[in-house]
Amino acid sequence: MTILLPIQGAYRWLRRRVARRHATSLLEERLRFETLLSETSAGLIHVPASTIDAALERGLAQVVAFLGADRGTLEEYDADEPGVRRISCVSPGIDARPGITHGGLFPWTAEKLGRGDLVRFSRLDDLPPEATTDRAAYERVGTRSHVSLPLRGNALMLGVLSFDSVQDERVWSDDLVERLRLLSEAFASALERRRVEVSLAERLAFEKLLSSLSTTFSNLSAVDFDREVQRGLRRITDLLDVDHASLVEFSKDGAVVRSWTSDDGMDMDMDDFPWMTAALRRGDVSGSFPVDQLPEDAAVDRRSCLTRGITSQVALSLLVGGRVVGGLVLSAVRAERPWKPEELMQGLHLLGEVFANALSRRQVDTEAQRLRQELTHIGRVSAMGELTASLAHELNQPLTAILNNAQVAQRFLASEAVNLEEVREILADIVADDKRAAEVIRRLRQLLRKGDLEYVPLDLNELVAEVAQLVRNDAIIRNVSMSLELAAGLPRVLGDRVQLQQVVLNLVLNGLEAMRESPARDRRLVIRTLGDGAAVAAVAVQDSGPGISEKDADRIFEPLYTTKAAGIGMGLAIARTIVDAHGGRLEAANNADGGATFQ
Repeated sequence: MTILLPIQGAYRWLRRRVARRHATSLLEERLRFETLLSETSAGLIHVPASTIDAALERGLAQVVAFLGADRGTLEEYDADEPGVRRISCVSPGIDARPGITHGGLFPWTAEKLGRGDLVRFSRLDDLPPEATTDRAAYERVGTRSHVSLPLRGNALMLGVLSFDSVQDERVWSDDLVERLRLLSEAFASALERRRVEVSLAERLAFEKLLSSLSTTFSNLSAVDFDREVQRGLRRITDLLDVDHASLVEFSKDGAVVRSWTSDDGMDMDMDDFPWMTAALRRGDVSGSFPVDQLPEDAAVDRRSCLTRGITSQVALSLLVGGRVVGGLVLSAVRAERPWKPEELMQGLHLLGEVFANALSRRQVDTEAQRLRQELTHIGRVSAMGELTASLAHELNQPLTAILNNAQVAQRFLASEAVNLEEVREILADIVADDKRAAEVIRRLRQLLRKGDLEYVPLDLNELVAEVAQLVRNDAIIRNVSMSLELAAGLPRVLGDRVQLQQVVLNLVLNGLEAMRESPARDRRLVIRTLGDGAAVAAVAVQDSGPGISEKDADRIFEPLYTTKAAGIGMGLAIARTIVDAHGGRLEAANNADGGATFQ
C-alpha cells in the first residue's frame, strides 16, 4: 500500500493535467471559432448587398477549413423562383453535393429542415428506416457524416447550411452544433439583408421608372408618341428582366387600332393571338399564362408563341373609366419566366394605369386633331371663298387666251395658204396658257385637299411665294401694293405644307381686309421672311391698316371673335392653333408708322 499510493496520486495528477489540457484545447478551439464567427458576421454586416455572395463564400471556406470538413454547402431558396442558388466549398477531389430540398433526392432530410429541425448523423447507420431514400442518395455522393441547419428569417425558409464528411466519420457534438447554429443565423441575416436591399433597390428603380413614364406621357406630343412608347416598353423589359413587352390599343368598339412592341425584331401582330386579344378586350385579364397551360381554345395563341419562342406571358387589360382602352403583355423567350404574381401584378397595375392614361389621351388627342383638321379645312374653303373674284380672274385670263388662240388657229387652218410656223406658235401659246391654268387649279387643290398631316422639311421662301402668287390678283383687285422680302439662307422648317400655307394665307387675307377702309394710295402689304441663325425662321405679314385697337388686342386670336362685319372669327384662331401645333408662336403688334404686323 505504501508503494501504490504515490502511483495512484501520480495517476490522478496526470488525469487532471490531461483534463485541463483538453479543456484548454476546447476553450482555445471555441475561442478561435467564436473569433472566426465574429469576423465573418462583422464582414457580412458591413459589405454592400452586391458583394454579399462573395463574403458568404469566403466565410464558408474558412469554416470548412476550420472544421476539417470535406464539403460545405450554402443553399438559398426563393418561394417565387424555381431552382436553388448554391455556394459550395469542397476539398480537392470531392464533388459538390446536389441540393437538399430540391430534386427529391433527400425527402426525409428536406421534410425535417422544412419544419425547422436540425439534421445530423455521424454514420449512415444512424439514419432512421424512413430515411432509406436519403441514405441511398448520401451513399451515392460519398457522404459518411452530415449536419445541416435551416436558415430562417421572418418565419420564412431562406435556405440550408450543411457540412459533410466524406473521408472519415465524425461526431457533430451539441457544442459544435450550437456554434454552427450561430453561424447559420449570421448567414441567414446576410441573405435576408441582401433580399431586403435588392427589393428596395428594385422598388426604387420601379418608382423612378413609373415617375419618369408618367412625366413623359403627360407631356407627350403626337409626333413623339410612337418613339416614347417603344422606349418605355424597352425600359420595362430591362427593369423587370423580361424579353419582350407589347402594348395594344383598342377603339371604342373593341377593334385593334394598333400595337407597339419593345423589340423591332419581334413580330407581335395581335391577329396571331386571338385568345389573348379577346381576353384583353373583355377587360378580365390580369395574370400570368405559361404557354403549356393555355386552354384548348387558345390553340392559335399557343402556336404563335411556340413560333416566336415564347415560353410564358403575363398580361393586363388597361381600363380608363371602366372602358378597356388597351392591353399590356410581357413575354419570356429565353426561358420560362418565374413570374412573381403578387409583386409583379402590383407593379404592372401601376404601369398599366400610366399606359392606359397615355392611350386615353392619345385617343382624345386623335379625335381633337381630326376635329381641328375639319375646322382648318373649313377655314381653307372659307378663305377660297374670299378669293373667288381674284381666282376667277386668274383662271379667266389663260382660258380666254386659249380660246382666242384656238379661234385664230382655226382661221389659219381654213385659209388656202397655211402658215405652219404661225400655227406652231399659236399651239405653243395654248399649251403655255393651259399649264398656267393648271397651276392655278393645282394650288387650289393643294390648299383644299383633306388628308393626314405630313411633316417634312420645307423651304419657307418657296411656301410664302406660292401663297403670294395665289393672292396676287386679289391684291390687285383691292388696290393693294403687295411686295415680298425673302431672306436668304433660312433653315428648313419641319411642318405640314398645306397647314403652314393656310397660316400665311389667313394672315395675308386678314391684312388685305384690314386695309379695306384705307385710302387706295396708302394700301401696302409686305410679306417677309426672317431668320435668326440656323435655328429660327419666321414669316411676318405687315399691313398699313388702322392697326389693332386696345380692346381687341387680348382677344384677336380667340375663336369666334371678329372685328369684321361678315367675319366668323376663325381665321386667326385657326392660324394660331396650327402654329402652336408646329411648336412655334404667332403674335401680333402695331407698327410705329401705322398698321399691324402678324409674325
